Amino acid sequence: MKYEEAARETFVILCAAVVLGFSYTAFAGKGFFGKPSSGDTTRVAAKGPGPVPITLAEAKSMFDAGSAVFVDSRHFFDFRRGHIKSAISIPLNEFETKHEAVDSLPKDKAIIVYCDASECNSSIELAAKLYENGFGGIRIFFGGWQEWTTNKFPTETSPR
Repeated sequence: MKYEEAARETFVILCAAVVLGFSYTAFAGKGFFGKPSSGDTTRVAAKGPGPVPITLAEAKSMFDAGSAVFVDSRHFFDFRRGHIKSAISIPLNEFETKHEAVDSLPKDKAIIVYCDASECNSSIELAAKLYENGFGGIRIFFGGWQEWTTNKFPTETSPR
């Protein structure tokens, strides 16, 4: 009996703490109810869903239709050696300094971010940064450069 009473009292105290915690954060506009902060306050966060993963077939279909811009998140060295035809180079580690490339991205087309393959995370991180900076319609092509070239889809190299 004593254990049941102690468990019940613990449960009531826990529920009260949760309710009080949420009430405080809602009133104060902090935590769960707070506004997201961003280092760049000149742009408004994109509306709609965040970055969405796509398959090779979806990426190729959008490439063929010309309805998307491909963004290569790999190091520029790798981009120069070969990339998806007409892709734009925005290496993840240079995002903060590539203002011209970022600003040149169209707002009326989908943006497909890719890197080497599914083991590479730079496409995920770059897609998140683009989304945080006001870009919508962002897709992540996890198959990346490896899957694209394995299927012999259009590529090109850049001059040194």
